[in-house]
Amino acid sequence: MLRNAVGLDPEAKGFASAYVKAGEEKVKIKSFLSGQEDLGRFISWVKKQGDVIIAIEGSNGQSKPIEKALRAEGIVFYSFKPADVSKFRKAVLGQNKNNKRDAESVARYAMALESQDKLEKYQRVFFPDEELRMLTRGYEQKSKAATMEVNRLWKLTRAASVDLYLTLGGKHPENEIRENIIQKQSILQLLSEKPDLLEWEGLSEEEFLLAMGSRNYKGRMELIKELEKITKTFEPQSAVLSYLIKNSAEQVLSLRRQMREIRQLLDTITQENEAVQLLRGYKGISTITATTLTAEIIDIRRFSTDDNLASYSGLCRKEYSTGERSGEATNSVFNRRLKDAFINAAKNFVRFNPESHLSGYCRNLIKGGMKVTEAYKRVARALARTFFRRLTSLHQADREDEGADEMKMRESDMANGNSNRSDNNHSSNISSFSLAHNKGKGPKKSSERHSCLIGGEKAGLSVGKERA
Repeated sequence: MLRNAVGLDPEAKGFASAYVKAGEEKVKIKSFLSGQEDLGRFISWVKKQGDVIIAIEGSNGQSKPIEKALRAEGIVFYSFKPADVSKFRKAVLGQNKNNKRDAESVARYAMALESQDKLEKYQRVFFPDEELRMLTRGYEQKSKAATMEVNRLWKLTRAASVDLYLTLGGKHPENEIRENIIQKQSILQLLSEKPDLLEWEGLSEEEFLLAMGSRNYKGRMELIKELEKITKTFEPQSAVLSYLIKNSAEQVLSLRRQMREIRQLLDTITQENEAVQLLRGYKGISTITATTLTAEIIDIRRFSTDDNLASYSGLCRKEYSTGERSGEATNSVFNRRLKDAFINAAKNFVRFNPESHLSGYCRNLIKGGMKVTEAYKRVARALARTFFRRLTSLHQADREDEGADEMKMRESDMANGNSNRSDNNHSSNISSFSLAHNKGKGPKKSSERHSCLIGGEKAGLSVGKERA
């Protein structure tokens, strides 16, 4: 029997709901705010409607307060892409669009899918770790902002002094510096404290050291001597340029500090996260990469195979066939953050595991003429296969432990005569020898199995070797 449906169209301040009864044209429209009081009224109203479909347009955006309230009450709901709802609305209800029509479209779309037995795949079962996702995405934003600010600082430095620009880039012919040092903490602090380069000529080594942070690290005095060589070439600069250099250097320092704090916080909150710790067990996989992979995957049980995970991550092509033609096309719909995390994992894995067969596989691809980016993508695809199997094994181990614990409890109940049976005179057929022999030999805990899984790389790498 077709159920009634409640369609929800969220917006910034609240949401519109449309209650559609099966076989009826009349629609009941209600509006609610996203505050706790109105959400409470909405939940109470939904419960009074009985067994109805709760359908929401969109997910994880403006619908977050609604989803949180529904999850807290254990109410099942379904989420649809706005584009799909829009197509259905235009085909069934017409071109006109407003919140009420959108809410009705969501409800009728859900009812249409249920009549075709296609609704269940839209049920929201797995939910992201919002705090982990906010931290990893925040780190990504700050990293991009820091890169942009460093590029801006390069331009400002070149405008102030070409000699300083060449020196900080490791390309000045009269200096011993042969590496890019503009992002070093000491240089950023020096530019922040002394943005007017003309002041550098009158600084002593102690004053240089103080402006760089007061700490005399190894090589700090040699760096100061190299900078002193070019101070005589500096020319007067405007107050505006000095301000811009100071501001840019301070911005980079601030962003670096925030990124460091995020890394420390991620280390702290993921100590008990089995998925993160498993991924970090691979040499070269950092906390940021491991937490980003975990936050964007959400739950590995969302994917039935490693091919599904690779497709969602943009690591493979999609089938494109028509008529007698068959071929493949570039996959343009995927999680770009997850793809970046897999590519970073591949680069670091190859770098820190030079003896691995995947590293050799990558080198052979490049020697054969493949582009470096495509070679890393192949390695990332192999890692996606390995990570999928290892993460899936975590949940399998948990299920085995739960099943073993349940069986142990049943055996204990049977041995004690506490099992619920229709025959009250039934007695246990488990010998006392078996009970004594098995005492203390219960199944291993999941934490023990996990430590065995991440103890080495051989298991994960052998998986990649099979199909690389």
